[in-house]
Amino acid sequence: MNRKVLVFGATGKTGIKICEQLNESKISHVAFVRNHPENKTVLQNTELIYGNVLNEADIVNALKANAFTDIVISLGSRDFKNTNIRSAGTKNILEVLNKLSINCKIHVISALGVGESWAQVDWFGKLICKVLIRNTMKDHEAQEKIVINSNFKFHILRPVGLTDGELTGKTLNQTQGFLPSNQISRADVAKYLVDNLRNDKIGFSSICKAN
Repeated sequence: MNRKVLVFGATGKTGIKICEQLNESKISHVAFVRNHPENKTVLQNTELIYGNVLNEADIVNALKANAFTDIVISLGSRDFKNTNIRSAGTKNILEVLNKLSINCKIHVISALGVGESWAQVDWFGKLICKVLIRNTMKDHEAQEKIVINSNFKFHILRPVGLTDGELTGKTLNQTQGFLPSNQISRADVAKYLVDNLRNDKIGFSSICKAN
C-alpha cells in the first residue's frame, strides 16, 4: 500500500525524528508547521504545509492538499505550563477528518502512565507524573480519550522518558508489568512508529529502551 503521511508537531524534537525516519524509509509525507523560517532548515528534506493546529481552516487546507492515508500526531509544549495543545489540536484534526469524510489511520505519541498503562509506572515515575508533569499527563489523557472514542483506526505509543540519544533500533513493547527501562531515545520512538505504520499495527504500545 502506498502511504501518504501528514505529520502534526513535526518541528518538535520527536516530530523531527519522525520525519527523518519517514525520509529514511522513503515514505511520502508532509509536515504541518507554523510559518517560521527556521522550519525550512530543520525539515529541509520534508515537504511543508503551513498552519496552526488550533485553526480549523488551516487543517482543512492541509487535508485537502493530498490524499493522506495516515496522520501522525506528535503535538506538545516546550515547557510544563498548563496547556491543552495536545487534546485541543487532536480534537480539531479528527473533527476536520470527519467533516471531510476522510478515513485515515491515526498515530499518536502519548506517554507511559496514561490510561491502563499507569500500572506499568513504578513509584518514582508516578511521583514525577503527579508532581512535575501533571498538566502534561492530563492533556495526554484527554487526547487519548478523543482518539479512542473516535471511529478511526489508531496506534497510540506510550513511551517512557524521552531522551535525545542516538538511534539504537532496540525497542521493547511490554503491555503488562513495569518496564525494565525508564528511558528511550526520540530516534527509537520515531523508528518504532514508522516501522509499525508500515506494518499496520493498531492499539497501544508501551515502549522503552531494550537491552
